[in-house]
Amino acid sequence: MSSTSTSLPSGADTELALSVERAYREVIVLDRLGAIWSVILAKCLLAQWAINEFSIPISGLRYIWLLTLSMAVVATGLYLRAHQSKINFLPNQRRVGTAIFVGILVSLGFILYAHFALKLFSAITAAALTCMMFGTWSFARAALRNAYPPLVGALIWWILAGYALISKDNTALLWIGLGMLFAQALPSFALARRTEQSLRV
Repeated sequence: MSSTSTSLPSGADTELALSVERAYREVIVLDRLGAIWSVILAKCLLAQWAINEFSIPISGLRYIWLLTLSMAVVATGLYLRAHQSKINFLPNQRRVGTAIFVGILVSLGFILYAHFALKLFSAITAAALTCMMFGTWSFARAALRNAYPPLVGALIWWILAGYALISKDNTALLWIGLGMLFAQALPSFALARRTEQSLRV
């Protein structure tokens, strides 16, 4: 009797193909998750800026940050469970990617410490430096993934950093919030879409 024909490779090749497909799908899930979290952070930053700018009588810490982030954490857990995925805090590229990612996180920590604890520079300077750091990570991400959406995000981050340097202190949260939305979230959605399309080919 003749065996049933299939489009899948046989034997070890089938297992390898399925492993590659699972890896691609996990990357798509995490890209979308990163984009969604960027939107969430953008919403919190922009809402807090509006509260400060227009003297809105509401507690930003309680009703914006704590409420939003607590709901987002629960939703993230359910999302990952539904897709049977786990969070990779470090990039897949273990050496170069991890070194860049950790270096940027440490740099951001120093920026926040220098501003809040040591009072070495103003809030708008801290915002400009933060935008520059996020731009650097987006540029590195574009190189590691060989994709143009993060590169566009890097350019937007650096443009926002330039605007921040010539702005007033009360716009610090505004620039970072806009960066999270237009330079981080939208390129991440585009990157997830690009990876999904390549998986279908």
